[in-house]
Amino acid sequence: MTIAAVAVVVSLPVRAAGPSRWEVSSSDQWMAGRGEQVAVTRDGRLTLGPAVRVLHEDAAPALWTAATAPDGTLYVGTGNDGQVLAVSGEKTRVFWDSEELQVHALAWQGDALLAGTSPDGKVYRITRDGNAKVFFDPEETYVWAIAVDRQQQVYVATGGKGRVYRLPQAGGTATTIFESAAANVTALSVNDAGDVLVGTDSPGRLYRVPAGGKPFALLDGPYSQVQAIRPGANGITWILAVSPGATPTATPAPPAPISATPTPQVSTEVTVVAIGDSTSVSAAPAASVSSVSGATSSGAKGAVFRLGADGLVDTYWEATGELPFDLLPTPSGRLLVSADNGVVYALDGDPVRTARIAQVPGRQLTRILPRGDRFLVTASNPGKILELAGTSAPTGSYTSEVKDATTGASWGLLRWEGTRPAGSTITFATRSGNTSTPDETWADWVPVRDDEGVQRIASPPARYLQWKVDLAGAPVLDQVTLTYLPRNQRPRLTSLTIHPPGVVFQQPYATQEPPDLAGYLSTTPAPARDQAIAAATQTATAAPVGRRLYQKGFQTFQWESTDPDKDDLRYEVAVRRVGADDWRVLARELVGTVYAWDTSLLPDGRYVVRVIAADNRANPDATALQGERESGPLTIDNTPPTVQITNAGTAASSASLAFEVTDAASTLDRVDVLLGNGQWRPVFPVDGALDGLRERFSIPLATLGDGPVVLRATDSLGNLATLEVRAQKAAAAPRE
Repeated sequence: MTIAAVAVVVSLPVRAAGPSRWEVSSSDQWMAGRGEQVAVTRDGRLTLGPAVRVLHEDAAPALWTAATAPDGTLYVGTGNDGQVLAVSGEKTRVFWDSEELQVHALAWQGDALLAGTSPDGKVYRITRDGNAKVFFDPEETYVWAIAVDRQQQVYVATGGKGRVYRLPQAGGTATTIFESAAANVTALSVNDAGDVLVGTDSPGRLYRVPAGGKPFALLDGPYSQVQAIRPGANGITWILAVSPGATPTATPAPPAPISATPTPQVSTEVTVVAIGDSTSVSAAPAASVSSVSGATSSGAKGAVFRLGADGLVDTYWEATGELPFDLLPTPSGRLLVSADNGVVYALDGDPVRTARIAQVPGRQLTRILPRGDRFLVTASNPGKILELAGTSAPTGSYTSEVKDATTGASWGLLRWEGTRPAGSTITFATRSGNTSTPDETWADWVPVRDDEGVQRIASPPARYLQWKVDLAGAPVLDQVTLTYLPRNQRPRLTSLTIHPPGVVFQQPYATQEPPDLAGYLSTTPAPARDQAIAAATQTATAAPVGRRLYQKGFQTFQWESTDPDKDDLRYEVAVRRVGADDWRVLARELVGTVYAWDTSLLPDGRYVVRVIAADNRANPDATALQGERESGPLTIDNTPPTVQITNAGTAASSASLAFEVTDAASTLDRVDVLLGNGQWRPVFPVDGALDGLRERFSIPLATLGDGPVVLRATDSLGNLATLEVRAQKAAAAPRE
């Protein structure tokens, strides 16, 4: 049977040679980097942010909580030394030094400051001259939060046993208004109606406790801890909930109750304090952090919930980066959120839009408070008090995340889009290295070179790159794009399958009769148009192969390949006779991964197959690479066996038909005889095993019957030979 095959044109995406692009233009992309005195706007632009000033740096690694006095003095509770600092203007002093290790809660009651301590949980009342006395001494280990209502009643949240106590203005007998199965009550707020909002941890729930009433659960969310509760405008209350996640320190957050005197250690809790016109509120622990490394909690997450005047709660914002620590509603309607890695977010709108207004030199920003047209931020690891100005800083800088080119790369051009008003400057620099985190092995920062108006990256070739920009004046960056040329990576042939002789596959979706064979390039002359199509594509097939068929004399190869760069690959198929050195190319520029070879084009013998994958269509000649794979050897045999009669059985003395079957290339598969009665019967060689290239046979004449006998021999590759023999029986012996 003759099969006419036509190359099928398959449309495939082609990756053209050229550099890759690294673009930073969206809010999420900008926020992946780190800045100083710069802001990322909610519409994805980089601008100068508020000026940042460090008012105080403390030896204590943690500043947990803060409260502002009526005269504007800021009071800050610290960790490890259990002090309260007083910050007035740019001067800081120790206002009170407790006997406990931690001051986690502060709130104003009249003209005195209430301070909650741990791990010997007590509430102290401190007058303005620094004199302190015990206001309340609960049986619990920790005091996490303090709130004061309009009647100057005091509410205290405890840990060890999660309870909320109410005390009269002057102290004295306490009333338990809330008791939870949770180990810690972590946040408190009292609204104008006298309802107490209570946040717990493990589980992280929000409750409303009416005056003299039964607690009612408002929120049982997916987060392990309610971190802060803040009253907002129009009857809305904002709730910050977090799941601190796994931490690098062995100290849990919040800590479990301890009965013995603790050894000095860094507290792993964060307390935040909300200040309102009529209510002072303190809330409690957020994340377990290491004062040594300042490492962020692994798997930490957080969200802001909105409690409406109708008592229903909905999710307003979910953190996608740093762990949030505190939130502050502003008169303009924006929410400010202080977080890990020194980040301050601004949230507004519905649906919410996020901006990063500042990134300050501190790790955990535990507390954010208003101060006129400015904001004060307390930080831990290390302990700092910072001021964010209400106006933009004159200068700022931004450093991108590290770009992984996945392989060594040479760097190209840097382009930026934005505005640069008169007097403003935008200056770029880059550095490169071969470790994922920049270290001393990286090349130094080098300015981007201005080459007649074209900005070229001057860093040496490497796998990783980072860029930074210094801003001055009032510039705005909308987009930064860098180009780079990754070092070409070699394609790989992961498998090469040689199908059994004669196995072919139908071309999928073929409409011709008979159908095309997948991977077969016909050598039969075709019209000029078809020849042009075949020459342009030389396609084996890019689609999965179709139905399996049998075609004598064909040998099908099929392979799989990968390319790390996802380059457009072309394939070459070649064969080499065993014992020879030269390769004979069967096909070039194949697109697909199957090839059908008409073996009649080459002499019989044993051959090795080689497939080469080349990426030269996607790379310049100087950098193009190829991968290859060999398989075999395989036997090509298109010649049938020979059958030779060695004794025709015509002599009267002969009692058998003897013959010999020989094949030059492949072993014999079977030998049959067609008897005179028309039936085929297999015969076996003299040695009993049909396993060689040459076999001898002997058939008794008495078993053949009368008439002509046909011998048929088939080799292992399906080649067939027949021979007709007229055998005669031997004459009978004369009787005596």
